[in-house]
Amino acid sequence: MSENLRNFTAAVYGFDAVVQRMPAAAWDADSACEGWSGRDVLEHQCAVLNGVTAVAKTGQMAAPSPPEDVSDPVATWNRCRDELLAALDQPGVLQQQGPFWFDAATVDDMIGVVQWDPLAHAWDLAQTCDIDPCLNERVAEASTATIEGMQSMLVTSGRIGQPVKVPADAPASIRFLGATGRNPT
Repeated sequence: MSENLRNFTAAVYGFDAVVQRMPAAAWDADSACEGWSGRDVLEHQCAVLNGVTAVAKTGQMAAPSPPEDVSDPVATWNRCRDELLAALDQPGVLQQQGPFWFDAATVDDMIGVVQWDPLAHAWDLAQTCDIDPCLNERVAEASTATIEGMQSMLVTSGRIGQPVKVPADAPASIRFLGATGRNPT
């Protein structure tokens, strides 16, 4: 297993930990993503992971693809998560050649970049009902390095907000949240 796959899987399971603990009433509450409910965050995360799943299955570029129905968010998420993990758990998948998202050369490189998305959105989703976002510090450290290398493009494209200053000696998860334009305080 590659380091990128370890980090990506840990980020997906962090998001999963939030999804599984969400109270039913919180799905339509406002999230930390302006204008998005918890359900909207889940729909976005499923779209991203469905895109990764399609790339892994075909070895071809694929766009994020939202699920058709999010009326049962946990069931929708469980299907999406399981399909993703099954697609990545095939011989040779990580070595497939791109270019893929963010001009990544291989599927392994692509998930090394994309790992920041479920990590950030776990925090966004957790804010709907004030539960622990389960941010993995190792993944946050790696994701911060990724974000900082492409921060200008991510801000300009609207994928993240302007960085929020946090103490340089803050835990990796706090520095990550600040780098993605989230205010962790």
